[in-house]
Amino acid sequence: MPSGFRAQDDGGRAMYGAYMKRAQFPEILGPTVRGMVGIIHRTETQIDLPTSMLGLWEKATVDGLSLEAFHRRVTTDILLTGRYGILVDAPPEGSDMPYLAGYSAEALINWSDARDFYVLDEGGLTREGFSWTEKRKFRVLELLDGRYVVSRYSETTKDDGEVVPTKRGGGVFEEIPFVVISSRDLSVAPDEPPLIGVARAALALYRLDADYRHQLFWSGQETMVVINGDAPSAIGAGIVVSLKSGETAEGNELRPDVKYVGPAGTGIAAHRVAIQDERDNAVAAGARIFDSVQRAQESGEALRLRYAAQTATLTSIAQSSAAGLEKALRYIAIMTGANPDEVVVKPNLDFLDATMTPQDAAALVTAWQNNAISYETLYENLQRGEIASSERTAEEEFAQMQREQFEPDEVRAALLLPPAGG
Repeated sequence: MPSGFRAQDDGGRAMYGAYMKRAQFPEILGPTVRGMVGIIHRTETQIDLPTSMLGLWEKATVDGLSLEAFHRRVTTDILLTGRYGILVDAPPEGSDMPYLAGYSAEALINWSDARDFYVLDEGGLTREGFSWTEKRKFRVLELLDGRYVVSRYSETTKDDGEVVPTKRGGGVFEEIPFVVISSRDLSVAPDEPPLIGVARAALALYRLDADYRHQLFWSGQETMVVINGDAPSAIGAGIVVSLKSGETAEGNELRPDVKYVGPAGTGIAAHRVAIQDERDNAVAAGARIFDSVQRAQESGEALRLRYAAQTATLTSIAQSSAAGLEKALRYIAIMTGANPDEVVVKPNLDFLDATMTPQDAAALVTAWQNNAISYETLYENLQRGEIASSERTAEEEFAQMQREQFEPDEVRAALLLPPAGG
């Protein structure tokens, strides 16, 4: 609160409220987060799952999020807070497929660097009829005597019984199926939020804007000054002001002088410069990355070089987000008896528009036909150029091509397989 406000009868509360209300908080952080999530997930993440786990594609969480939608949530939280947790859990009854439960950075309230102890805050509003009440609940994940054990608490009272999750077939878990993801890796230690610079710039802009608009407001509120006359009871349009001349004790005439005075507003220009400087700070902290999609006149290589340093953070976030999701999905594979090595999550690391031109695609096919590159190299480039499907491997694509060109026995021959029934 500016010190002058405190001289008011109410201690400046009314003036301070108007001072804050005039200021506008800049819309910088939200659009930056949404834009970066859009860049990282510009193309669908390549996820390979065992056949028994394919149902997770459509429903990966209890609330029905698809696997891709859940992955976007993971990326969003990492950008905002630099941390996200994924717990692999299973319903007590009614389904054989475990699910992914996401926990924000604020929900992980206690942990051990040895990864043998976590406390998760699951409190919140609980509905009872038409009323909602705040209830504190906690879930404790521990390794006790080499076994994974889950306990629940209401307030500070431990609920009855402990749960010992098991693998399919009855084997116990020897590690906690909880993954902590940071902006750089899967370390448990908290990491600084990637966009903290943008957030700080937004807060600084709000404070500068409050002072700037305060000066604009008061520089337009001029004060009437009356010299050698009685002040009028009201001023403004429709009011007639009449002031009479007077005399001094010596009989000299006193002519009234009426004028308006107001603040010079000399600090307004300085505030505008400071606001622009702070916006530049926000740009330097990450906002400028979105210019890339609008600079069509620049070559792709020029864009890559110009944004190499700024996309380094996006690369690490995309990689850690994918690695964390992959690890969590492998826990599900272990729980269900599937092969965890069949779970592969490959993030999109090509953040700029990589659509291949028809001329480039034709040149690649010609190089393959002339045995200059392998079919696998051709297909990888076609995938990168967003021509070939990102959901099929080179072998699957080749088999699909053969099916469209040959009869069944010819397909098997093309794949170097024996004839049907042979």
